[in-house]
Amino acid sequence: MRLKSLARRDRFPFHMPGHKGKFPSLFAGFDPTELPGLDNLHCPEGVLDRIQRRVAGIYRAEKTYFLVNGSSVGIMAAIMALVKPGDHIIVPRSCHKSVLAGLIHSGAMPIWIEQEFCLQRNHWLPPTVEQVKGILASFPVRAALFTSPDYFGLVPPIRALAELCHAANIPVIVDEAHGAHLAFGDNLGLPESAVAAKCDIIVQSPHKTLPALTQAAWMHLHDLQLAEPLQQTLNLFHTTSPSYMLLASLEYAGAYAKAQGPKLLRRLSLLVRLLEQRGKQFNLGVWPRGSQRDWTKFLLQNRPGLPELLIGKGIFPEMVESDKILFMLTMADALDPSGVAALLRVFPEVAKLPESIVGDRVLPPPLPVQVCTPREIWFQKGEKVPLDRALGRIVRQVIAPYPPGIMIAAPGQQLSREQLEYLALLHRRRMVPEWVEVV
Repeated sequence: MRLKSLARRDRFPFHMPGHKGKFPSLFAGFDPTELPGLDNLHCPEGVLDRIQRRVAGIYRAEKTYFLVNGSSVGIMAAIMALVKPGDHIIVPRSCHKSVLAGLIHSGAMPIWIEQEFCLQRNHWLPPTVEQVKGILASFPVRAALFTSPDYFGLVPPIRALAELCHAANIPVIVDEAHGAHLAFGDNLGLPESAVAAKCDIIVQSPHKTLPALTQAAWMHLHDLQLAEPLQQTLNLFHTTSPSYMLLASLEYAGAYAKAQGPKLLRRLSLLVRLLEQRGKQFNLGVWPRGSQRDWTKFLLQNRPGLPELLIGKGIFPEMVESDKILFMLTMADALDPSGVAALLRVFPEVAKLPESIVGDRVLPPPLPVQVCTPREIWFQKGEKVPLDRALGRIVRQVIAPYPPGIMIAAPGQQLSREQLEYLALLHRRRMVPEWVEVV
């Protein structure tokens, strides 16, 4: 309403943005700058403050911050607020690359969780309580970061991990970018949200699973003692020209999810059940539902010609990997189930395609030894050398061949023969170049 009112009154704009509302195809009438009445994202005291409080109430958090640079800005700000140069922070090796950016900015030393790799699923399994216990017994940790759920919907025992860390007086950051919908799925078999598990800082991307515009995200806080340092670090990373269309979409997403989320997720659960049952009838290699996986991430085994078949039917999946295809289902698919119906119709044709021949799968090697912080190596001059000349050198880049996106090495780690042999194998499969940037 505030944007509509301003659009009517602001008849002769002599301010940014440059389109000045004269190009309706850009939705220009609702794309203002920080004008009187619209508040300031860097120091919200008016309408933005009220909306953020409203969303915090919906999620039962102590405080919520709106983010217009995606979850990445929240992850970086959270790391910067909790750790300083040289501090130890627990991090899963399958983390998002924004975590590496936060490590570089903060100067913290990551203590990597060596997660188990599942050859059958060709995917990392979530961290366990025992793995984290081992780290806490060996290092003076200042903070911990976990991902829940991951890109394919797998979740760690987030409540148990939070309780373990809190018992040691360690704050917990959760990258819950893919889990903004979890709070509205009570009794539907969805994993517990990190907000309900009382983790300290939870970063979510409503644009991934709720009706919000791309880049629109938010961050929830349970420990109000962290409010001021978080606002300060956010102000370092946030744009000084926030999009009010993004902010308005966050207000809408919160209100819509509260009003319609439980009903639509119940409907979506039935639709996904139907996909799972029909997929099993046709022997399509459906990933099973479980208490430690978000069932809104529907996965099918890939087959030769399957991506082309889907696109030919107008079905565009979220991700295609050599062995699996990911379909993200949201409240929008419950509101309009035509996409689910189209996918069901194509199942008989999928069943006629030849099954993939799974080649030899090799376990990724352990992470290299972290000899210095990512920040220390970042400010050194690197050089690109062939893989056969990189033994013992310290990596300056993130090496995470995609697909499947597995991190083999991070800045500040020393390459051993084991990692180089694995990289050479991936190079032969044309997944990585024949060089690596090292110091």
